[in-house]
Amino acid sequence: MRANFVMSGVGIGLRRNLTMTIALVLSTAIALAFVGTAILANIEISRFKSNYEGKLNTSVYLCAKVYDAPCTGRTTAAQTATIERELKAYPDVTGVSYVSERQQFNRLKETASERVLAQSKVGDLPASFTVKLKDIGKDYDKFARTFSSVAGVSVVNNQIDTIRSLLDIIDAARIFSIVIAAVVLIASILLIANTIQVAAQQRRNETSIMRLVGASRLMTELPFMIEAIIASAVGGLIAFGLVAVGKHYALNDVFATQTKNGVIPNLTTNDLLVASGIGLISGIVLSAVVAIATLRLYVRL
Repeated sequence: MRANFVMSGVGIGLRRNLTMTIALVLSTAIALAFVGTAILANIEISRFKSNYEGKLNTSVYLCAKVYDAPCTGRTTAAQTATIERELKAYPDVTGVSYVSERQQFNRLKETASERVLAQSKVGDLPASFTVKLKDIGKDYDKFARTFSSVAGVSVVNNQIDTIRSLLDIIDAARIFSIVIAAVVLIASILLIANTIQVAAQQRRNETSIMRLVGASRLMTELPFMIEAIIASAVGGLIAFGLVAVGKHYALNDVFATQTKNGVIPNLTTNDLLVASGIGLISGIVLSAVVAIATLRLYVRL
């Protein structure tokens, strides 16, 4: 009987304040979507670091058929042999492998789009040496200074810089999501408080009668709390859909080739469920706390 009474009160409250409830659902959905995005971005950063930690190498690019300074011409076979000997003799180098122009082009075919491949051919990308340093973080600067001035070398490239650029983009998305989520969550908290206050004022006579006939304070407050929780739960479910669409667009559309080839770690359905689940539970708990605080501090049923 009590359960039926409480739920009937919840239904009446939701119908009376339908527009405010919809606004609360939408604002909660947006906030929790950005919370989920921030969690997924953090997962992506962790996997990125785990995948590439200890596997980063330095590339020494030679001068190609089409060249820029400091190259004065295409690297000759004699220069290539000299560079290889110097690399293998360098004390901080633990491994050296040669990548021909043909191999560079084959690597491009694995990651580039059809449009880029249609405009590319063997020889557009320079041959290079892939060099493994003992400690790339400590040894790279000295190594780069040494080999940047060697005849036949176009540029010395550190893969850390490339990875760091990608991580910076992901981290920027994470920080942006956190900021937007915080702003929208504050708006949602205020909206929850205002919705409860309006609903409580509309039903003040009903709740007063309930108290007179012996209903506990919790029993009169419970419908308002459940209304806020339902709105947050619906918003959390919508947020899951938004996060799933965003993930599909980013990893399966914009970065589809890189994700397919394993350059960028993919996110699984389980990752989506974990991120959205954390957001949903956080939203429900937050809405319940705000509802209780509003009812006890401002409404005082």
